[in-house]
Amino acid sequence: MNTSPRPYRQRARAENASGNTERILEAALALFVERPFDQVTLAAVAERAGVGLQTVIRRVGTKDGLVEAVNAWIAPQVAAGLGEPPGPDPALVAAAFRRHYSRWAPALERTLAQEDSSPALKASAEAGRAGHRGWLAAAFPDLRDDPVTFGRLVAVTGVELWLVLTKHEGLRVEDAEATVALLIRSVISTADTEGHPS
Repeated sequence: MNTSPRPYRQRARAENASGNTERILEAALALFVERPFDQVTLAAVAERAGVGLQTVIRRVGTKDGLVEAVNAWIAPQVAAGLGEPPGPDPALVAAAFRRHYSRWAPALERTLAQEDSSPALKASAEAGRAGHRGWLAAAFPDLRDDPVTFGRLVAVTGVELWLVLTKHEGLRVEDAEATVALLIRSVISTADTEGHPS
């Protein structure tokens, strides 16, 4: 009988590597939110994660590689948090964005503000905008071919407005959510009266 402990050591090594990767990604995300992009270094990520610099380099290669790894890691979390489009009910749509922005607004704000700093950040911002539009198109299928109305829906549900309401104007999240729902209703009502061509 083979009593070699090798399989256990290999499993422990794999679990340790997975744990290191998770810590690296968590540290990177925190630093991306806290600091300007040019002040986030692989060494700072390593220090925050409690691993060696070479461990970070082996996992992600470069800072753009780090951004790509963080994006791949958080994408399923973002999608799960936003959930499936609830249909065209303004209150339910606003509630979905409240949950989404309550968790992700700081990271989204940093990404959008610094997207010209890195190809990976630019790709992340573009993917976020495309995902936002795709989610709204699924929620409001009757309006997606009306460019004026759909553009307004994109604007009133965007993180930029959410930040104005909550961060700059100091509204409670409940009031910001109610404002977004009100604006969605207004967009839909205006579309009904204006009859925009597709």
